[in-house]
Amino acid sequence: MFKTINFPGAAAMLLLVTQPVMAKPPVSPAPMSGNSQLPRLSQGARSLINLGDAGLLHPFFSNEKFGAAQSRMGAARFAYGAKDSNPTLDDFREDHDVLITPLNAMIELPASSGVSFLRINGEYTYGSSEPHALDLEDELYHGAIEFLHLPNENVMWGIGLVANNFESKDQLSGTEVIRDSRGLRLDYLQKFNDHWGIATRGMYLWGETENRAYDIPTPYGPADLRQKQDDDRYYLQADLVGSWLGDDSSWLPNGTLAHPRFGALYHHSDLGSTTPRLGDIDLPEVSGVNGANEDFGLAWAHFTLQRAPRQTLGLQWLPSATLGIEQEYANSLDELNDESTYAMIGAGLIATMYGQSIFADYKRYQGVNGDKVDNVFVTGVTLSF
Repeated sequence: MFKTINFPGAAAMLLLVTQPVMAKPPVSPAPMSGNSQLPRLSQGARSLINLGDAGLLHPFFSNEKFGAAQSRMGAARFAYGAKDSNPTLDDFREDHDVLITPLNAMIELPASSGVSFLRINGEYTYGSSEPHALDLEDELYHGAIEFLHLPNENVMWGIGLVANNFESKDQLSGTEVIRDSRGLRLDYLQKFNDHWGIATRGMYLWGETENRAYDIPTPYGPADLRQKQDDDRYYLQADLVGSWLGDDSSWLPNGTLAHPRFGALYHHSDLGSTTPRLGDIDLPEVSGVNGANEDFGLAWAHFTLQRAPRQTLGLQWLPSATLGIEQEYANSLDELNDESTYAMIGAGLIATMYGQSIFADYKRYQGVNGDKVDNVFVTGVTLSF
């Protein structure tokens, strides 16, 4: 499944992290350290740079943690189905390769006070797994439009709509899962001081999930199984992010920027009752594989070190490296997906110039028991207007 997205997946996107990507065209020269011809920036640009320097825009833009929760629960649902057809199965290994290609645009809007933006986001995600009990292949199309307002340089809130189309197929059994959903997203970011800030997110998604299985043996010959049900989801996430500049800290190399990050998420699914149909036969009413409610909770601690951005609109290359540890504190579907602690290592690179960015990122998630391995690749473009 995916590491960023609406059903799975992830991952994650690195954009507008600390670089001045929201700069407007030159208005008048304003001498600044390192570049005497650096254009004066708009209030919107300064506000986003301030939140970016605090490390708060990364968790805001990235869908990685949200996608990870959807992926984890989705794979667990598949595993329950595999268990039903193979009663001797007592373990399940998640081994995924995921490619995520986001496109993000920020458009500054007129505002009577503070600063407002319209954010438009589109993502395509493709994932495939190594054959184990399952051999999953997934695709997701994700779109979002969000209104953002910054009353001052230290605070941003947003409200928006999201839409997703997700399809997953187990290549071994032929079982398919199709989910269409729509939702509402709320965000709140605040920089408390020079070193700490918080980024929070809440989402409500309403949709339907359809399961399809083919050529199920029956006394009358093979038949296809269809099951469609309501699948509404609630999601909360909070990240406490720190920021230290190497030039001002004795414990960091000059020219670097460090971001420790401590976060947690909670995901809940409400599944409607449905009557599966096997060929022309109605089966007994069911809800989820383990009841009508599903819960997932994850906490993490990450540390990212990157090259500090310069105050220039010219070309910059900003490499980064990240280490982390993650722990599931809740998982109602962990009977087979029982890998609750995993480490993470990653590296990324951003190229930015005149308010536009191209970025690439890789992360590997490794379960301490060896039953979870995810390789997540993200590459995309950020545009500002």
